[in-house]
Amino acid sequence: MKALNTAILFIAFVTIGIVACQGQGFIVPPDDIGDLEIVEVKQLPVVDQSCGPRFGIVIANNSNRCVENFHVTAIGSLGQALPHSPRTTVVAGQIPANGARQVEVSLPIETLAMGNRGGLIIGLQHLTVIIDSWDEFFECNEFNNHKCFSMDSLPIETVEAVTVETVTEVAPAASPQPTTVQPNTAPPANIAPQTSGINQPAPAATAVSPQDPLRSAIEQITPNGNNPSQ
Repeated sequence: MKALNTAILFIAFVTIGIVACQGQGFIVPPDDIGDLEIVEVKQLPVVDQSCGPRFGIVIANNSNRCVENFHVTAIGSLGQALPHSPRTTVVAGQIPANGARQVEVSLPIETLAMGNRGGLIIGLQHLTVIIDSWDEFFECNEFNNHKCFSMDSLPIETVEAVTVETVTEVAPAASPQPTTVQPNTAPPANIAPQTSGINQPAPAATAVSPQDPLRSAIEQITPNGNNPSQ
């Protein structure tokens, strides 16, 4: 019924295109009717273990006008989404004309434990995404505002670790200055010879034998007494 009403309004809006505004009429160009579209949905890395899973929803604005402040809803379920299935609704920011933007949505933590399979607790198996969930904008295609994804089909965004190498330059150690030792050039002190306290004995006098008196007398009488053979 909603799709039929939308089609009727669209045909009437494009065909007639004339409304009354302050007593004057104007024609709305068909190009002014835009469209919001779900381009991609991916799982985001977990930043807090106490929170539920995070998803990045890329939305394209296929129109010539800026769109902002519309609602985006994400629903987690084991199978088909039900009225009591855990969900989160956020307000999207501004998307420029013919631009795109990623909207981040975090589901409640209970989506991590939604069932039991053979004694093993399992989380959500399907994710349903609805953009413009409050139906605030008139679009040319409302059918691309609602999509359901299997968790196995959603890519996981990875964060690449960046390694920063730090190089520390060490200045070479300064060579020690050689120490010059001046030689001791002072003349040696005069050292007086040590004298022993013990007196050295005087050398013994050479004993001179007295001359023979007879020989002396002969030498006095004989001039050549020194040579008795003459």
